[in-house]
This record gives sequence, C-alpha cells and structure tokens, in this order.
Amino acid sequence: MGEAPLTAQSTYKRFSRSQRWEHVLLLVSFSVLVITGIPQKYVPAAWAEFMIYIMGGVEVVRVVHRISAIIMVLVSAFHFIGLLYRMYVRRSPLSMLPVWRDFVDFLDALRWNLGLAKRPPRYPHFSFEEKVEYWAVVWGTVVMVFTGFMLWNPISTTRFLPGEFIPAAKAAHGGEAVLAALAILVWHFYNVHLKTFNKSIFTGKMTREEMEHEHAAELAQIDAGDVRPDPSREVIRKRERIFIPLAALSSIVVIIILVIFVTYEETAIATIPPLPEEVVVFVRATPTPQLSTEEQQAHWLDQTEASPIPHAIGNGRDDCLACHAASAIAPHTDIHVEIGLGNDTCLTCHLLLETEAGDLPTVEVIALPSFTRDILPALIQNCIECHDVKDGLDLSNFSALMSGGEGGPVIVPGIPEQSRIMLVQSMPLEAHPTRLSPEELELVSAWILSGAPNN
Repeated sequence: MGEAPLTAQSTYKRFSRSQRWEHVLLLVSFSVLVITGIPQKYVPAAWAEFMIYIMGGVEVVRVVHRISAIIMVLVSAFHFIGLLYRMYVRRSPLSMLPVWRDFVDFLDALRWNLGLAKRPPRYPHFSFEEKVEYWAVVWGTVVMVFTGFMLWNPISTTRFLPGEFIPAAKAAHGGEAVLAALAILVWHFYNVHLKTFNKSIFTGKMTREEMEHEHAAELAQIDAGDVRPDPSREVIRKRERIFIPLAALSSIVVIIILVIFVTYEETAIATIPPLPEEVVVFVRATPTPQLSTEEQQAHWLDQTEASPIPHAIGNGRDDCLACHAASAIAPHTDIHVEIGLGNDTCLTCHLLLETEAGDLPTVEVIALPSFTRDILPALIQNCIECHDVKDGLDLSNFSALMSGGEGGPVIVPGIPEQSRIMLVQSMPLEAHPTRLSPEELELVSAWILSGAPNN
C-alpha cells in the first residue's frame, strides 16, 4: 500500500524503494514458479516434457520451483510487516481496502467503455482495478502456500486429514497457478504495459500527465492541499522503538516456521529413481544339484514328519490309495503325486497313532463311487423327467451336468455343501418334490467330495 504524496510538484512519489524491490522479487519468483510449475501440471504433454528437459530435468525443476516458492513466502512476510509498519508507525490510510466508491467507479468505467459517459472515472490513490489485482495476489498466495505445504509434505498431511485432500490440494494448486498466470497476462499486462506503459513500479514516480490520466482524483486533492502530512520524526522514532523489536521477533518466528515448512518431511517417493549401483551378482560356486525322482523320494521320506494314521490298517486296509488317492474320498496332498509316493511308502512317513486305551478303531473301506455305475442311474431315475435340454438344465450326461444351467453350476467338485444338486434336497417338498434316497444322497456326496470325476 503506497503512501500519499504531500505536495504538488512535477513528479509525484508513487512507491518507496522497498516497495519497488518487493515488486521485483515478486515478479521474478512468480515468473519462475509459473515457468517451472505449469509444465509439471501438464505432464506428459509433449511441450511440457520438452520444457522440463531443456530446464535440466524434473528434479532440477522441482528444486528451482521450491526455491522460488520460498522467496515468494519471504516477500509476502516482508510485505505484511511493512504494511504493519505503515499502519502503526506512519499511520498511513489503508487505501487498498474496498470502499463504496470502488463500486461507483466500476459502474462509471462500465458506462465509459460502453460509450454512455462523457469521461472516464477519476480515480483516487488506488483504483478499483488495482485493488482487485492486489487482493487476487493475496488470495492466490494464501491458497498456494497451504496447498503447496500439503503437496510438499503429503505423508504428514494425511496424518491429520483424509487422503482425498492430497489430490484436492493438487487440483487447487494447479488450477490457481493457471488462473494467476492468465490474470497476469490478460489483465495486468494489458492494463499496465499495453494500455498505458506505467513505469512507476520501477522508477517510484509518476509525472503530472500520468497522474491526470491514472489518478485524477488524488491529483486534485494534492493541488487543493487536502493531503494528510506525515507524523513528526520524534513521533515516528517513539513508535519505532515499540514496533521494531516486535517486528524482529515476528521475523524470527516466520523464519522458524519457514524452516519447518521446508524440512518437515522428506518426500517418500522420489520423482526419478536413483541410478542403479553396480552390484556384483551372486553366483554359486557349484550349481544346485538336480535330484532324480528316487533321490527326491528318499529325501522326502527322510525329512518329513507326516500326520499319524488314526485308524487300524488291518483287515483289508493295507491299500491306502483306495481312500487316499488324488481322486478318492480323502485324497492325499499333491506331493505324493509329484514324487510318486504310494502304498509301499505310506508307513515310512505316517506312523500309527498311539492310543492310551485299546486298539485303534477300524474304519470301513468306502469304495470311490462311479459316475456311470452309481450317480447317472440315480439322476436318470429321479431327475431328468423335469431337467432335460428343454428345461435348460440337462442332467442326462456328465458334460451337461458339469456345465450347469441358467442358475449356475450344479456341481462344485470337492464341496458337496455348496453344490446345488445337494442343496435342493433340503428344500421344502412343495418347492422341490423329488427326493433322492439316503443311500443315493450319500453316494452323490461322496462322489462330489472325491472331486466329481468322470469315472
């Protein structure tokens, strides 16, 4: 916020030296942020990839972008402290605050541009256009700082906020960047450099002709002597003795916060993986020996502690594979098939279960049901009267049975309780009147449990 000139003269002070340096630093940091940030937003577009390439790669671009962000934050902090100085020490008017006159000037400018007014509005120290630009910068800086912190420290952010805030922050950060760049190019660049080339932000002064054109109302106040004088030097020094220590303390706090901002988190995922280190590949001194089937079988029998046998094996129970083959009622594990383990090796791994009282129980040998001999006749006798090709569920042969019908599979091999052919047997009679006999159900269940083979 500039200070009002005090006397009428050929040139009028517009901006102090510190304000001009603020603008230069803001101009440089903003430009670098746009140049390094916009290409990152639009990767993998070809032009964005090319810009990142000519700037040294994405890691260099990220570092430059962050350095520029730090400079912008420092400039913003300095501007805020300078604003407090002018408010408290010099008691300058807050000429950037919106007032009712700005709305009136907006309507007058609109009428002038439409050819409905004879002259343009006469602006005070700052026009409504300059105020809009100023507060747009303030708003944009706040948004960019908060979203930038979230993107700079994503893991720490998600400790306090839901993870959805990270992509939201990315969208807001990139969208605000594009909006700010377009506003500078379309609005600011046109009004300051094309419409009228205003050099006051670089020289600090405006000529009388420029004042008449840009700030006629302020010039009229100066010519009329209606200006507010600066406080005396003694008053300024008295106020500075209070303000400067507080400003120094505030500056230290800002620097500490900025250091925390920069070092709070080391990003977990690097943009580009580091170059692979040269690693010596481990090579065995001698190749792993390949064992024959007999050697593998001997090794397995020597090393494995198998589950004990819980029943007696006499009286015709010496044929283990009758019940424990791969497709039997209680099949063994795949390793038996892989290395050819059979009846001659069962007792090597599987020992009889030791019992405290009496002999082991005997278990009746259950022969594996046959689909052709046991299952298909039961289906033909009880089911195909209703379930045939016309019904959409054909139970007349093995392939049709395993294909199922419109309601899904009828047989789930190995799982009788999930097979629909078993489930319908427990439905109410009015829903499914046909019932298999208990013996037939036991055979169907044992056949499904053994894997539903086509035997």
